[in-house]
Amino acid sequence: MKTTTQTPVTSGEEIQAVEKKKPNTRQILNTVVNVILVIALIAAAMCTYVSFVSASGNGVPSILGVEFFSIQTDSMSPTLNPGDLAIGRVIKDKTSLRPGDIITYWTVINGERVLNTHRIEAIYDGGGYLIFGTKGDNNSSADPMTVHESEVVGKYASRVPSVGKVLDYLQTSTGFLIVIVIPVFLFFLYHLVQFFRVLFEYQNVKNRLRYEEERGRTEDIIEEKQREQEDARAQLEAQLREQLRAEMMAEMAKKAEEAAAPATEPAAEEEQA
Repeated sequence: MKTTTQTPVTSGEEIQAVEKKKPNTRQILNTVVNVILVIALIAAAMCTYVSFVSASGNGVPSILGVEFFSIQTDSMSPTLNPGDLAIGRVIKDKTSLRPGDIITYWTVINGERVLNTHRIEAIYDGGGYLIFGTKGDNNSSADPMTVHESEVVGKYASRVPSVGKVLDYLQTSTGFLIVIVIPVFLFFLYHLVQFFRVLFEYQNVKNRLRYEEERGRTEDIIEEKQREQEDARAQLEAQLREQLRAEMMAEMAKKAEEAAAPATEPAAEEEQA
């Protein structure tokens, strides 16, 4: 028993539906890529700002009064561990600070001016300004240097474990290249490719429209030529019919004359006799 198979015929509407789905998928992909790149750029810009820009005038970057510090040592363990990201608030009124508060301040360690985050143990009146005595939770003794209120840059609020390592990494040339330069380059490269793709598609559509227009003109010319040929053929046929009719009429007249000629010849002979 033989069986036959028929190839399914795809209608024009189905083809158009498939063609409409492709751009939707491409648009979704473009949107996802754009969102990812924009998020990367925003994150990179924020990290750059936090890492390199001083907005509060005390050498510490802040965003809407929120400061970020990377913990380097274990002097505040277990409250703050190395690699943690400490989040603090800018303190304008230093009189609001109390013993037990954790503050970040400028100090000198090993001859270098650095930021340090320790807990307040005591507060002294310096005669018009405040002096803070500090100590690390993991240290056995208080810090040898007290802190002038002008050196306090923020009060500790919370922490994000291990994220401080990211902040430290961004301050390196390699981190800046990977997190800042490369995403920005990819962002502009992607949009440059998109620009040329749209430009090429525009040229293709323009060429297609031009081709359709030229093809329409060619078809009009061909149709006009065909009409001219049909008119010429009709005129030729009419001329041939008239010529054929005239020839037939002439031939019939000639035959009629020949048929009349034999009848007149005997009559003429009788008159002569």
